[in-house]
Amino acid sequence: MKKILLFAVSIAALGLLFSTFMFAQDDKVVSAAGDTYVISAKAGGVNYVEGKVAIVRKDGKSGLLLKSDNLEIGDKVSTGADGKVELLLNPGSFVRLGANAEFEFITTDLENLKLRLSNGSAIFEVYAADEFKVSLDLPKADIELTNSGVYRVDVLPDGSGKISVWKGKVFVGADKAEVKAGKSAIVSEKATTIAKFDRDNKDAFDIWSQDRAKESAKINAKLQRDALRNSLLNSFNRGMWNRFGSFGLWVLDPLTGRWCFLPFGSSWRSPYGFGYGFDFDYCRLPPYVYNQPPPVITPNPPNNPPTTPTSAQIREERRVNAQTPTFQRFEGSQRNESRGDSSTNDNDGGRRQRDDSPNWNNSRRSDDTPTRSESPTRSEPSNDSKPTYTPSTPIIVAPTTSDDSKKP
Repeated sequence: MKKILLFAVSIAALGLLFSTFMFAQDDKVVSAAGDTYVISAKAGGVNYVEGKVAIVRKDGKSGLLLKSDNLEIGDKVSTGADGKVELLLNPGSFVRLGANAEFEFITTDLENLKLRLSNGSAIFEVYAADEFKVSLDLPKADIELTNSGVYRVDVLPDGSGKISVWKGKVFVGADKAEVKAGKSAIVSEKATTIAKFDRDNKDAFDIWSQDRAKESAKINAKLQRDALRNSLLNSFNRGMWNRFGSFGLWVLDPLTGRWCFLPFGSSWRSPYGFGYGFDFDYCRLPPYVYNQPPPVITPNPPNNPPTTPTSAQIREERRVNAQTPTFQRFEGSQRNESRGDSSTNDNDGGRRQRDDSPNWNNSRRSDDTPTRSESPTRSEPSNDSKPTYTPSTPIIVAPTTSDDSKKP
């Protein structure tokens, strides 16, 4: 009997030891999987939270907003007196909320991004153009951003909006008055007032926003090519992104737990002016990624009665039928704008550089541009050595009958 009891105890001990080993192995597997990059092409990610930040979901549920949460259309975010939050817009663009702010997404369309700021202050660091505008809905004003730049928006006590242009330019009011960098405008239902402001006079919110932009560029520079290449291929093969839907991709860094921007184009700079040391071409993906045909929307079958296309379908058809990746269309619009405006900044220390010039087209390196983390040095590949986009047979996407109220 004692031998049987001793044998049972020994078996139990071995089983416990084996299970402990197996769980330890599982932990290592989970950790190894967590070291790969997460790829996203969507707006709504929460990249940074400080202080008290609350959220009310569109289904009525409420709670505290945490880093790594995701916002959907209709979710309402509010910050406390000590609260700050950084949210991801479409890849490459950010909105940062200060204290006592109230914010929500109205749409997340790349070509017509609509955001609502009901209270407080927000800084928008955005890539924008006439074809890729960002619309701001304020209590007593509507503002459209059609130029890349950095814009601070404050909702005043009477509900009117004040926009301060740190970089870029904006057209406001019924008469579309131009507000260039270094000027602010108070916009209400009745009037628009424009005045200069001192860009050297930054408060804590302005400084924090700029520091966050610089930190994002540093995270981009520390991306590891081989690991990122595998993550990009895996997510691409699962149909999670393509080069026709955005200016680039969001990449979640496993070390910091924060998202950074990976531009599809080379030599892009953030709207603040920080250079991105790591871009899509450096990953050297297979040619089929670059040669992916654009999707197109087929007409309604002849046996079915014609239907009126929704606004979302019209935007989608206009986008995909261009036969050119979105980021290249954006680059082209920025070049055209540069040719049409030769104004310069009066306070640029003698440098002949337009203050509202597109930041993506500046030189790759500057004093504020982080360098890549890879230790081996390399020469920049020539344009001839990069895979090139050549349109081929388009992907056919079946028509949808959903109305505008249904969001993807």
